[in-house]
Amino acid sequence: MKIFVINLDSAKDRWEQYKDDDRYTRWPATHYDDLAVTHPIFDEMVSMWNIDPKEHRAKCACYISHTSLWKYIVKNKIDDVLILEDDAELVGELPDSSKLPQDGFCYLGGFTSNIRLTQGPLKINFQPPEGTSGIYEIDYSKYRMLMMLAIYIPKWEIAYKMLQAVEERGRPRAIDTMVKDTHRKQYLLYPAPFIEKEYPSQIRKNKKKHSNQFYEWK
Repeated sequence: MKIFVINLDSAKDRWEQYKDDDRYTRWPATHYDDLAVTHPIFDEMVSMWNIDPKEHRAKCACYISHTSLWKYIVKNKIDDVLILEDDAELVGELPDSSKLPQDGFCYLGGFTSNIRLTQGPLKINFQPPEGTSGIYEIDYSKYRMLMMLAIYIPKWEIAYKMLQAVEERGRPRAIDTMVKDTHRKQYLLYPAPFIEKEYPSQIRKNKKKHSNQFYEWK
């Protein structure tokens, strides 16, 4: 399994937990200061009217960081890929990718939300057999998944479909909210092997909650 960690040049402390492990490959994240002020994404990105300008630009850069990696995966036809954001913290062992779904991407971290995001997080009672992990296809009629903390992509063709899906949506939004609405096959592994390490957010100034192993926002 090829593992990429999306990491800003300025966030050297976040790379510390990975740098000595040969399993992880750093993918340089895009910082909004790297983008020309005339870059079209700043005008195209959909945000709340009262969003802090820096938060808006950071959201744009995050979108580009993820989609540029997907394009790299497609261009080089890389299968069996795990994409991590640099605040992902492994709990226990890496999953055996041969046992993960092969017909869609699989969340290995994040949190579950109401279908209407304005209603906030939603706790789902996943119940795999005791002492085991469970793979669940996401039920769009009941909940959504948020965050791009840890995503497993089994085949490069699925990365291509993800790119197609977000482009079909038109104007870009936060990357996790775009992916959740594509309604391509999506799964999650429960409990999550990755939780969100409690670093200060690089996008939201007042973030105080983080995802846990049970796909909760605590």
